[in-house]
Amino acid sequence: MVKGFGYSNLIKNNLLKHFLSAIRKSCIFTIGKGIVMWIARVLLKILGFKITTEFPDVQKSILVFAPHTSYWDAAIGKLVMKVWGVPHRLLGKKELFRFPMVIVMRLLGGIPIRGIKGHNSIYDAVNLLNKEDRMHLVICPEGKFAPTDRWNPGFYYMAAKAHVPVVVAFIDYGRKEAGVKGVISDLSDKNKVYQQLADMYRGVTARHPECFLLPKYKDYSIR
Repeated sequence: MVKGFGYSNLIKNNLLKHFLSAIRKSCIFTIGKGIVMWIARVLLKILGFKITTEFPDVQKSILVFAPHTSYWDAAIGKLVMKVWGVPHRLLGKKELFRFPMVIVMRLLGGIPIRGIKGHNSIYDAVNLLNKEDRMHLVICPEGKFAPTDRWNPGFYYMAAKAHVPVVVAFIDYGRKEAGVKGVISDLSDKNKVYQQLADMYRGVTARHPECFLLPKYKDYSIR
């Protein structure tokens, strides 16, 4: 944190949050959502990416985005969401909301939801979904760039508690494609959900392939 310029108090008092939120919203309404979608398509084309699927007919969801091995994932993922034109918010751990990264996260529509004293991230997500008629909460269950097969189960509990499906989105740097792999509606068994995620993401190439591991699950077919 940079000291001497009042950044700590500014963030603490939520002034920066409201200021950046106002900028983000005013830009969208001033330019127009149609123009924003067109700009997002152009930028994706410049980056060499194409969207291979439409967004499913789902009003609310926990939207899992993977692989997550680079800051480019957030940028490309945000462009993909803009092309789809669906209402969404990006969920992230509190460490991402420190200066100067907080500026980027707020402009992306991010919400700090993990690691905040006095808050339960599961119920915070449920409350966010309950307040809206249409909303998709975007989360990267890997949680970090380093390779891990222990994906944070928070996304699963958020979806189960809110009674919404899990939409499985991807960014494939090998094929230069992005889209939705599927929708998981049956959340009765966490292990089966993890197995479905592993099956869906198998063969997807991350920006840094050596850092992407499929989620670990118990394979009951092996006796």
